[in-house]
Amino acid sequence: MPARTEPRALAAAACVVGLLVTGLAHAQTPRWPDADDVERALKAHPFPGPDRLGAQPAPAPPIVKLPAASTPTDIEALARAGARLGSSAAADNAPAPLRIFITLEMPRASLQLLTDQAARSGAVLVLRGLKANSMRETLAAVSGLIGERQVAWVIDPEAFARYRIERAPTFVLSLDEEAKPEPSCGSDCRMPAAFVSVSGDVSLDHALETLARQRPDAGPRVAPLLKRLRGL
Repeated sequence: MPARTEPRALAAAACVVGLLVTGLAHAQTPRWPDADDVERALKAHPFPGPDRLGAQPAPAPPIVKLPAASTPTDIEALARAGARLGSSAAADNAPAPLRIFITLEMPRASLQLLTDQAARSGAVLVLRGLKANSMRETLAAVSGLIGERQVAWVIDPEAFARYRIERAPTFVLSLDEEAKPEPSCGSDCRMPAAFVSVSGDVSLDHALETLARQRPDAGPRVAPLLKRLRGL
């Protein structure tokens, strides 16, 4: 009896081992879904239609914390308050000895001539305030006037008060070689002592020659300006 049952036991054992190996092989090899599986999944869990999509609440957007932005500078408010605005820091920190007080309502030909002469002489163009109370319109007008030329200009209503400017253009030549930017004087602006001025719709070279005749002591200040103006 033991001799007869031994082959059967070995065969059974071999069969069990074969099943285990087959199971392990199936466990290690994934079974990818075929077309039938995909179709059954779609039937069991169909995509929502347009009516269902519209009924579902939209997810809330993520909350992103941004750093606090600095308060933007109101250029127009600064100009209305009398702040000195210009195209060059040099016009504020080391003012040129010659200022030309103008308004944008002057004849276009006069403005173009004075702008060109200011670029050649180094004079500073001074405006009282904003055109139409708008910084955008002022910048557009000044940019169209200056073009590609290097011209310093400022919006300085206090300078009009300091030098008692009543007409435009007015040419103001400082006689103080160590002149520094004047502090803000508000409504109580005292007229500087060391300067000479002339008003009239004339060219810059004519104005400088007139200043030199009126004040002979202005000659040393006028001469280099005329040389630069005339390209000498």
